Amino acid sequence: MNDHADAINQARKIATETVALLSSLDIAPTPSNYALFYHYLSGTNPELTRTINILRSNHQEFDLLRCHYLCERFFGSQAFAPTLSGHAPDYYQGETSLHSRLIDARPPHMTETAPSHALDKDAHSAGSPPDNSHGPIDDDDVVSSEISRLRQDLEEMRKEAMTDPLTGIANRKMFDQQLRNRAMEAMENGTPLCLLMIDVDYFKQFNDTYGHQTGDQVIRLLAQTLRNNIKGRDTAARYGGEEFSVILPRTNIASARHLAEAIRNNVRQKNVISEVDGSSIEKITVSIGIGCFEFGEPLGHLIQRADQALYLAKQKGRDCVVTEEELDAPVNHPTGLTEAPPAMLVPQAPKPADPQIRRKSKPSKPKNIPA
Repeated sequence: MNDHADAINQARKIATETVALLSSLDIAPTPSNYALFYHYLSGTNPELTRTINILRSNHQEFDLLRCHYLCERFFGSQAFAPTLSGHAPDYYQGETSLHSRLIDARPPHMTETAPSHALDKDAHSAGSPPDNSHGPIDDDDVVSSEISRLRQDLEEMRKEAMTDPLTGIANRKMFDQQLRNRAMEAMENGTPLCLLMIDVDYFKQFNDTYGHQTGDQVIRLLAQTLRNNIKGRDTAARYGGEEFSVILPRTNIASARHLAEAIRNNVRQKNVISEVDGSSIEKITVSIGIGCFEFGEPLGHLIQRADQALYLAKQKGRDCVVTEEELDAPVNHPTGLTEAPPAMLVPQAPKPADPQIRRKSKPSKPKNIPA
């Protein structure tokens, strides 16, 4: 009896602390959020407790999207499926979730009273004779087939919306989504995350000399090189124009530099033949900047540091790799550099002496990258 009373008192204590924590973090007191943070405070799921502790230590906001992600991650997608109001769990709506009822519902133009001979007529008009040897066609089978086809069409449309049409790799929209997801995972797991920003050297002059068709050929060649060098968990994306990016989860800055050098060397070794007239084209080179994610920082800061490293690679004469760790070092321009006139070089903004302060400070306004 005493054990039972102790359990009740402990549950009440955790319940009170849960409500207080939801209020202090400005989190909506929905049933799913309550359950999430009740488990967090009770310590029944060590991985959940560790994840939320990391997010709190980095002052992350527990908005609706983040709480929903945590619920799906630790309790499953159907544990607290959202309803129209977003404030009531599934058991208030019966055994079947709203999502399942909407997906599996019969389309309005197909009803139980639809005569089976109408389906036979459609099949006959399409060139297939009706087959009634096994009885009338089951409407449920037709509906199931239609839903499967619609799901497949939606998935293909989603992939198309996330893919760059010229290169076949991820586009900017997919890049933004993947970078958010990988940053969240890095904070939850305490693992490093690096970002490569890659730019084709003198691409404008190249386009002016050989034409846009050959320029597109170079863009496709670089995308293929990225695909051949990254792993399954990495994401290569066309960031815009001739600029590309690679998201590298679970990768420290030394490993990121090693990969960047491999990409740079592979591009230099390519023999580009014009698809227009079959003529040989001058060597293609790329400049690469590398940034490393600081837990809890805005992702714009990470992109900005990788961009600044890319600017520095351009300043150093192009066809090289620069990490954010080199941003405070003085720039030594190579002697006899005639390809890039001084007007094309982007001056480096002054940096504070302490690199940690620099990385946490607000980044300067982006500058245009020389071609």
